Amino acid sequence: MVKDTTGILQRIRDNLRRKAWPLFLTGVFYRIIALTLLTPMVSGLTAALISMSGRGTIVNDQIASFFIEPLGFITLTTIAAFSLTLFAIEQASLMVIVFQKGQTGFYKAFHALKFVLARTPSILNLAGRIVLRVLLLSIPFLALSIFIYFLMLTGHDINYYLALKPPVFKWAVALVGLVGLGYTIALCHLAAGVIISLPILIFESKSPVFSLRESRRRTTGHRKHFALGFFIWAIVFVSLSGITTALIVWIGRMLAPSLLDQTVLLMLFFGVLFLFSTLIHLLINMAATASFSLLIIEWYRPLSPLKKDLKTTTISEISNQKSTRPHFSIRLLITGTMAALILGLMTGWLLLSKADLKDRTAIMAHRGASAAAPENTMAAIVKAIADGAHWVEIDVQRTADDAVVVIHDRDLMKIGGNPLIVAESTVENLVAVDVGSWFDSKFANQRIPTLDEVLKRCKDKIKVNIELKYYGWDERLTHRVVEIVEKNEMENDIVIMSLQPKAVHQVKEMRPGWQVGLLSAAALSDIVHEEADFLAVHSRMATLKFVKRVHDAGKLLYVWTVNDAVGMMQM
Repeated sequence: MVKDTTGILQRIRDNLRRKAWPLFLTGVFYRIIALTLLTPMVSGLTAALISMSGRGTIVNDQIASFFIEPLGFITLTTIAAFSLTLFAIEQASLMVIVFQKGQTGFYKAFHALKFVLARTPSILNLAGRIVLRVLLLSIPFLALSIFIYFLMLTGHDINYYLALKPPVFKWAVALVGLVGLGYTIALCHLAAGVIISLPILIFESKSPVFSLRESRRRTTGHRKHFALGFFIWAIVFVSLSGITTALIVWIGRMLAPSLLDQTVLLMLFFGVLFLFSTLIHLLINMAATASFSLLIIEWYRPLSPLKKDLKTTTISEISNQKSTRPHFSIRLLITGTMAALILGLMTGWLLLSKADLKDRTAIMAHRGASAAAPENTMAAIVKAIADGAHWVEIDVQRTADDAVVVIHDRDLMKIGGNPLIVAESTVENLVAVDVGSWFDSKFANQRIPTLDEVLKRCKDKIKVNIELKYYGWDERLTHRVVEIVEKNEMENDIVIMSLQPKAVHQVKEMRPGWQVGLLSAAALSDIVHEEADFLAVHSRMATLKFVKRVHDAGKLLYVWTVNDAVGMMQM
């Protein structure tokens, strides 16, 4: 086994070295295709299917519920099939490159592409069948995980379990972990059974159905070995990517703060760092893809009736052009490095020329100064005012007696150790609970404040961002919030936002002139043209393209959570 593994690794290394240039060209080509064709096509198809479902915007927790529906399941299957097809076509091209003789560079990559594209319909068919099998395999494991969640973690607000981690939470995590382990084993077993179906399809000219059946037959007795090999491959490249990312972030955090007062140098530094990060991750990604295709071929060789030759007539016919072996040298490496450095400097200058260097940073205290005082309490709000924050962000819900209180969770378990549910309790019952001692005993006197009390304390001192929290739709919440804001004459000193598009639309209908925003951690549909004055999104959603589209639509954009100077400069 050790000798076989060593031999496989040796052959993979030799192929990566000898055929680096065509493998690289092929990797670049398919990433361009993914960016320019696949992404827009999948986005358009997804939008069409969402439109057919009769839904509008699908964001946050609505995404999971959509995929459970029949049309959502079809959407998920279609997206996965197209994505896997492109990956499979790239894998097939890389495999063909290995077997072509007498060509290098552009010609080898071009003829491999030509050979594979003729088989695209069959590859799409094969990819669709594999995706469907994976999804069907996933259903019982997903259902069991959901059952564990509803059985053990729905008694109280999820933030209680995440923050305090009671024994039931640890048991639930352990059980879901076992389910996840079982799913991983089952998925690896399935993958090991279909792992050579693609080379059977392209090199033996078999149908997708036959290729899958034949792959299962030939891999019998070898699947544990294949699954282990795949696991090791995944660990190596995930670790390599993680270490690289950590190193780049560390360099940024170490050097950027010292350049904060030198804007030009800082922008140039970010330009070089951005380009370096992009190139390194691109190379790691392409190396992972190429080595994976070579690994499959090494597993396919001894199980193929074609044996070591593996030359179909078609491949032989396109493999008789003159070789143009590229020359790799230290000079080429130095030249490439200098070119990358120049590109990085140009990128920095480009960023600098387009950068708006005016400081309009707005500090928004999340749930008040929640790092220094218990969240959403008057103590946290007073601290935010004292610290000089421009805004305080609060969460509001409606009580059983039609009051509006400032609290994030559905119940008081996390902040008060009390199972009272906000929507089912009166203000009198809620304010009787100590919601400060969980943070620090010196805050034992803190109680849940009402929105009216908070607005009175904030008036003429700090602006207020009011997030409407929903645990089940509440038609009255927006009406009550509007009444309380107008009662305190704070219309020009507040904004309102929510994770629920329905709530955003309701406020805009009631008060068209108010600043209202959609809060989003993830989105399946296009949220740029939502009926909202601003979008408040997780910082990972704030790509250059997304920011430009939001600004072009005439909307403001807020990002969270950005807590350090480097992250602020990047935004």
